[in-house]
Amino acid sequence: MEKEGCVSRLFRVSVPKFEEVRHRVLQLSRKPIALPKSVKKRGMVKYLERIKSIYTYLDSAIFSLPAKLPRSGELHPFYRELLKAASIESYDDIVGKLAGFRRVLRNLTLRYSLRVKESLDVNESRKLFREYVGRALSIVRRTREDLEMLARAISELRRMPCINLNELKVVVAGMPQVGKSTFVKSVSSANPKISPFPFTTREIIVGHTLISGRRVQVIDTPGILDRPPEMLNNVELRALAALRYLADAVVFLIDPSRDSYYSLEQQLNLLKNVLEHFRQGRVLVAINKVDRVDNLRLSEVLRAVARLFKGDIMVMSALKGINTVEVLKRATDLAHC
Repeated sequence: MEKEGCVSRLFRVSVPKFEEVRHRVLQLSRKPIALPKSVKKRGMVKYLERIKSIYTYLDSAIFSLPAKLPRSGELHPFYRELLKAASIESYDDIVGKLAGFRRVLRNLTLRYSLRVKESLDVNESRKLFREYVGRALSIVRRTREDLEMLARAISELRRMPCINLNELKVVVAGMPQVGKSTFVKSVSSANPKISPFPFTTREIIVGHTLISGRRVQVIDTPGILDRPPEMLNNVELRALAALRYLADAVVFLIDPSRDSYYSLEQQLNLLKNVLEHFRQGRVLVAINKVDRVDNLRLSEVLRAVARLFKGDIMVMSALKGINTVEVLKRATDLAHC
């Protein structure tokens, strides 16, 4: 996983809802059991077989999940941050609790299997079996909230794209509507949705390309607003996690238009916040949409950026394909500095 970063492969499990589990257990409790004619105490044996089938189902569907799932310490920090952003900080506790309930279910099953074997007649076997079903479902009911939280965690991580942690990664950042997705689409294999509305990009999107014969991952991120980290929503926190834990270099896009969706001041405030989390030497600022502004406005924006940012500043138009490859190439050069 550390090499490929394809975390979705580690979470190819399904977490059933309690209603589904209850329905299946009740089905198994009524399922006919075929036995050879030579079997004695057929009623008792049928209930033993039903206990066994219910236990096998519950163990496979729910209580064996901890053995199939990694602990958070085995995940790359980026994915641990995604769980935190989704308010799922109890992931390890949930996995640990399920392992504990697995032991409880196993002990319950052993105890009731023995009691059914020792039962005097089929009526006692039936009564014990019904008790077992009720208690087994009670154990599952106690895990209900944990299973719902675990399902959320798996859903959050399963939709992440495969990211090769050993390949160069350029993260594209900026406020909504500055042209991030257009840029990523123009320089890589990614095909993000492009829209005139903010927050169209809500997930991390990865495209690939070759720069000087080297494979580069270009990562599109959701837009981040100009506000403190504690006020960012889950979508924005995904972008911040990509900046903190994935980026070998950052391309920060700025829309210089006078009628830009967010003001230049807001964009520069965000740049200042990004620089607090990332080394300036690995950040490139690209003034996008230069086809929409005159030279006077472009000069004003360049001066304003230069007062805050002492690194590389380039100009481009992602829509027109002006200077986009050069921007990405310069970003990969910064990643090697």
